[in-house]
Amino acid sequence: MKLSKISILISTVVLLVCLCLCASAETARVVTPSGGLNVRKAPNSGSALVTSVPNKALVEVIEVGETWTKITYQKRTGYTKTEFLRLPGQLPGKTVYADGGTLLLRVAPAEDASVLLPVNSSEAVYVLAVSDGWAEVTYGETQGYVPTEALSFQYETPAGAPKWIREAGTLVTEAFLLAEADGKSAVLAELPAGTAVTVTAIEGNFCLAVTEAGCGYLPVSAIQLKGTPDTEDRTEGLSPMQAAEKAGAALKKAFKGFSKEVLYTTTAVYADKDGFSGPLYHVGYFNGDEQYRYGALVDAAGGKVLFTASYTAFAVPSNEPELLPEGEVAVTLSAESIPVGGVVDITVQAWTLNSCQYTLYKEDKLLAQSEAGEHFAAAYRAREDGEYRLVITVTDSDGRSEMSERTFTVDAALPQPDPFVRVYSQKDGWWLDKKYRQSTLDKSGCAIFALSSALQRMGFTGEDVLPENMARTYALCLTEEGTNNERLVREASTKYGFQTKASISRTQDWIVSQLREGALFTFSVARGHIALIDGISEDGTMVHIVDSAPTATFTRIVNDSLYYQMRNGSFRAALSLEDIPGARWFFETDHYGGLEYWLRISYVTKRGVRWINPQK
Repeated sequence: MKLSKISILISTVVLLVCLCLCASAETARVVTPSGGLNVRKAPNSGSALVTSVPNKALVEVIEVGETWTKITYQKRTGYTKTEFLRLPGQLPGKTVYADGGTLLLRVAPAEDASVLLPVNSSEAVYVLAVSDGWAEVTYGETQGYVPTEALSFQYETPAGAPKWIREAGTLVTEAFLLAEADGKSAVLAELPAGTAVTVTAIEGNFCLAVTEAGCGYLPVSAIQLKGTPDTEDRTEGLSPMQAAEKAGAALKKAFKGFSKEVLYTTTAVYADKDGFSGPLYHVGYFNGDEQYRYGALVDAAGGKVLFTASYTAFAVPSNEPELLPEGEVAVTLSAESIPVGGVVDITVQAWTLNSCQYTLYKEDKLLAQSEAGEHFAAAYRAREDGEYRLVITVTDSDGRSEMSERTFTVDAALPQPDPFVRVYSQKDGWWLDKKYRQSTLDKSGCAIFALSSALQRMGFTGEDVLPENMARTYALCLTEEGTNNERLVREASTKYGFQTKASISRTQDWIVSQLREGALFTFSVARGHIALIDGISEDGTMVHIVDSAPTATFTRIVNDSLYYQMRNGSFRAALSLEDIPGARWFFETDHYGGLEYWLRISYVTKRGVRWINPQK
């Protein structure tokens, strides 16, 4: 049969139309106002249903029409409305988001191309062009390629999209940067210890990290996170501690049951961070072994947790001194001659930080020996004059030991230190033989030290307010249970003319107002231990503590932490007593010397305080 010219023309037009409507198989995403998308046997609304495609699902496009498009989904083929499909050709010129999870931005349109950086599903990319299943996009100032099927085709931030913060860290050992999180994939780079990295996501024992050598996977055990930096407090009308209270409540709820460990925090307050407007309260949580357990970013004003992440497996943060060549030990003394009552500070450097032991001799007589431990800085307060020999023994994890000796002189002819000091150190060894009734000031003198410090702050400088003399004057205040602090303060008030009350106080507003007017308080800072309160923070949320034996407080305090103040005025919880400025560890007693630090006013009011008012 011969075809007429008209028939041939019609067939040609139909073929051209089909060629225009058809394309090589590509992927499109279903985007409906709600619910799934119906797929019908023929391109009309009255045709029988073939299947229904869930919203946001990917389908294979066979033929695109203006109203109806032919697709395949789970081996079923049919027609669906074109308006509910997002096609790759529609992407150029649009700002869109990843399809959940992490979007890897690559240097070229290929799966084996190097990764420039990862992009989270809450972070938008701008599409420049689309070709052969790849989209050329920009993220900030970075330009690269991602698979078109990895894009969500959404033009607004996806609801419930997880938010992340890029955590800065450092490699503590050399490590291979891998292409995948399996430990067996291609090595992208060999990175030395000390390399700066930015952690963005965690997958098992590996984390996705950005480095100068590119983006890839690193073992989390090789990375030490830096935690939150000490930054300027720029919150408007909200103090750091007010932010802390809001953040703490939100975090307690968010992490309920997360860990049974006692956790300590480091904090920083930001005006903005990683795309979030502030004030924001950034918290890093550490356990007693100083492992970075998890972090969170909180909307300080509303107390809403914006981001959380677990960092259990990361290397322990530390401020380790520079190690010496193998087998070497160097010991530095603050002075080679000190007066009786003076303190010599000792710094030890070695090839390892595994353990250090201090042994002290006087004229070949053993005076003191510490347990082997991790203290590579120590102090000793001398009670007698003479020649002293200090032996330092350093041992590494393989059992190898090396020793170093130093000598120093305690000279009775040198002027003794001023006995009127700002902070007394009950556990520095000086008070081991200073009597306090049937005990000593070393064992039982905390209330005496607190009262002596209070009287000196009120202007009393006579020798009768020195701890050893007060221990004799008020010896009867010491009972088998410890010092009767109420009786001690009451009897001293009669002699020195200050005001006090028999009962302890727990009214926060009154305590704050009294501290602002110059009053002082002694109180039981922890079970069986008395300290002095001598100040209040500007915002009234923290009280200043003078503690003669902080080791007792640090080991016994419950449901709170000791805080120290940063240069910017904010407060940070101490992970160890060595975090607090002025900390000294005395190897003879295995205790820290007296310290000044801060506590939350809420903690103090719960325990109750004893009033000492200089005004008659």
